[in-house]
Amino acid sequence: MGLCTVREQGKTLIVSVPESVDHVAALNMEKEFREFVARQPDALLCDLSATKYISSSALRIFLETAKAAKRAGIPFGLFSPTTFVSHIIDVSGFASIFGMYDTEETALRAVSRR
Repeated sequence: MGLCTVREQGKTLIVSVPESVDHVAALNMEKEFREFVARQPDALLCDLSATKYISSSALRIFLETAKAAKRAGIPFGLFSPTTFVSHIIDVSGFASIFGMYDTEETALRAVSRR
C-alpha cells in the first residue's frame, strides 16, 4: 500500500499527500509519483489539505515530478496547502515553479483550460 491515496476526477489524477512527509516517507513517495506521471493523466494535482509537515526531500519530489510532468505535457499543481506547508513552499521559492491553488475546484479549472 502506498503513502498517498489517489482518485480520479475525469482523466485528472488527484493525489492526497499524507499528514507528514519526512525524509524516509519521501523516499517511498518518490516511486509513487513516478508511477503517477507514467500513467499519463490529463493532469496531476496534489491535495495538501491534510499535510502538516513536509521535509526538503518532499519538496525535491514535487520539483522532480513537476519537471517530469512538464516533459510529458502533463499539467502539475498543488492545492489546499496547510499554513505550514504553504510557508515552506513560499520560503523555498518553489511557489513560482508549481501551480499553487487554494482549492481543488480552482486547481481543476486551471488545468482544464490548458
